[in-house]
This record gives sequence, C-alpha cells and structure tokens, in this order.
Amino acid sequence: MTISTLERHILARIDDAQLIQWVQELTRIPSVWRPQTGAGEEAAARWVAARCGEMGLETHFEEVQPGRPNVIALHHGRNNGPTLMFEGHTDVVTEGDPAQWTDPPFAAVIRNGCIYGRGANDMKAGLVCALIATKAIVESNVRLNGNILIGAVCDEEGQMIGIKDFVRRGWADRVDAAIICEPEENHLCIAQKGVMWMRVRIEGVMAHGAMPLTGVNSAYPMARLLTLVHSLEEREIARFGCHEFLGQPSITPTILRSPHVGEPQNNVMPGATETILDFRLIPGQDAAWLAQQVQTMAAAACAADERLCFQAEVLEVRHPTHTGRTEPLVMELANAYRDLTGSEPIYGGVPGSTDGTILNAQKGIPIVTCGPGDIHIPHHVDEWVSIAEIKTAARLYVLAALRFLGVGE
Repeated sequence: MTISTLERHILARIDDAQLIQWVQELTRIPSVWRPQTGAGEEAAARWVAARCGEMGLETHFEEVQPGRPNVIALHHGRNNGPTLMFEGHTDVVTEGDPAQWTDPPFAAVIRNGCIYGRGANDMKAGLVCALIATKAIVESNVRLNGNILIGAVCDEEGQMIGIKDFVRRGWADRVDAAIICEPEENHLCIAQKGVMWMRVRIEGVMAHGAMPLTGVNSAYPMARLLTLVHSLEEREIARFGCHEFLGQPSITPTILRSPHVGEPQNNVMPGATETILDFRLIPGQDAAWLAQQVQTMAAAACAADERLCFQAEVLEVRHPTHTGRTEPLVMELANAYRDLTGSEPIYGGVPGSTDGTILNAQKGIPIVTCGPGDIHIPHHVDEWVSIAEIKTAARLYVLAALRFLGVGE
C-alpha cells in the first residue's frame, strides 16, 4: 500500500510548529497528583478540553474524583461505523528533587532535537500527537466511515481510576479498537504484562529483643514465606518460559515492613511484618491460582507456632493482554508505518501495564500501544522526547485512523 493523494492532502495539514508548541504547553502544566494539596490533573485536562473544543469536537469533562477529571472528545463520522480510540493520560509522576534536573522539570526546553521535561515522554507528547492527528482530519472535511474518540484520563500512574471510570460510565462500550499513545519509540506493542499485587501480613507477639522467648518473632516466618515465593517464581519461569515480547514472569517483594506500623527500635522484636508482592504476569498464567499458592505458603510459614497468624489479600489484578498481528488495527498501523518510513515496523511488548490493560481485560477491546518517546526514559530525571518521533507519530495516527475507519464517498 502507498500513501494516496487524499492521505497526502490530510498529512499536509499537520502543522509541526504547532505540534511542538502544544507538547511544550502541555508539558509545562505540572500534573503530578499531590494528595496533600489536592493538586493534580485538572489544569492539564482543561488544556486538553480547550483544544478539543476549538476543533469542534463533542467534548465531555467528567470528574472522577475532586480535582481528577477525564476528558472524552468525539469526532463523529458515520454513526453506524466503528470507533477508534486514541488513549492517553494527563497525570505524570513526581519530578523528585528539581536540583537534579539540568533545566527546571516543567520548563519543556528544546535541546538537541528533543523536548525536555517531566511528562514530555510519558506521555504528553503521545496525547498531543493524537490531538494534532485528529485536528488534521477534522480540518480536511473528509467524512470518515466511523468515529474518533480521544480519551485523556487521570491517574494512569496510580490505581487507574480514570480509565476504570471511563469503562464504568459506558464509554468503552462504543470503542472497537484503541491506540494507547504511550512512549514506545513508535513500535507496535501488541502484548502487555499483567500485574497482581498482594499484601501479606504475618502477626506474632511483640517482645523485648533481650527476651525473645516471651513473644513470637514475625520476621522469621516472613523470611520463610519469601523463600517459598522465590521458589514459586522459579517454577513459573520453568513452566511458562520466555514470552516473545514480554520476557519471563516475575514475583517481586517490593515493600517489606517490620514492624508494619510504628517506629522500629533496636531492642523491640516486631509483632507484625508485612510485605507487598508484585506479580508480573505473561499470557497463560493464572492469577487466582498464584494467589492461592501464596495463601498456602503463608499458612505453612506460620505453622511453627500456633500464636502466629497471617492475612493475605489481593489488592488488584490486571490480566496480561495480547493482540494478534492479523487484527485490523495492527495491520493498518503496520502498513502506515511502512508507507511513512520505508521500513518494517518493530513489534514489541510492554513490561508494565497501561490503561489499555483495563480496556482489553474488561471489554475485550483490541489494543496496540504505540507512541513517541524512548522506552527507557519514563520516570527518569531529565526526561525527554524526540521531536522526530513526535512528527512521525502524528502522521502514523492520521493514516491509521483513515485506514482503520475508512473514508466515505
């Protein structure tokens, strides 16, 4: 397939100066969620809503929690046609210590062909590319055989309350496929690891460190449990091997507290010890079975003393995703990439989970994670995004939308 005359006409409407300016403008709006003050995504969401309104899109501004809104915008084609979603999030992670940055974290300076700033890569550039691509299609007055839906949601970096609210309100019911505009160097990521978080607390009896026999130390059974969990990880790796795009599964203790509340003291034996287990899942693994294994192991770890007890709870499960290469959206993105770059697309996988995990797992929506930005730069000091990749992504989104939805006569 080659780029048609109509497609070239629409691509020519992309204003690269405006594209770069919009990435800078959005990056300069700090949108770290700060629960102490209630500051978060609202200003960034209002900026997105304003741009959508200027385009004439049907725009909805929906508060998920105070100060944490979603923006949903629709460009209508033929109403009985499919709907393609461009999905992004407006929140960014903390900038950390600003003194460690070469430039102020939200300055969005341009240097060496890149835009630097917290959130420029993850993922305000990708969100702006979706806006600019939609703007080019709207201004061309072409009639699509389907609809474009832009979802700019809150809290992707936390509990994903934004995309969950999007699903709960019924928006996902009208989506036929989604491009998740996360930074993947414009690779076509067709798989994502799932995640399960578990909290396990083992309770013993607090005592003086000089008289340990008067209590029951909770640290030792926790150590036994973690050793058993490590063995479980090794068995899962042996069972499921290495996924083509996602690598091997893992179980990682990420938080370990002993005591689980209060101040630790050198001469106080902890009465309770708590851990968080971070499971990263690949297709084929059974989250419920894994959770039951941890329950059994915790019981075994506590069997040495009847005064020991434990609590194990699943905090959240997001299942792994996979979208086949023959899925229409994947094929259209691949053809668009070939036509734009003259190169074969690079297929890949996402080691973490994205909002797309929720869309796919809860609603079965085919997703492809594809957006501008170095894969390894999110959450780093001096975060940056390549201007060349931004330009390519905006054009890739235009062609993908035109070809997936089709153009009316």
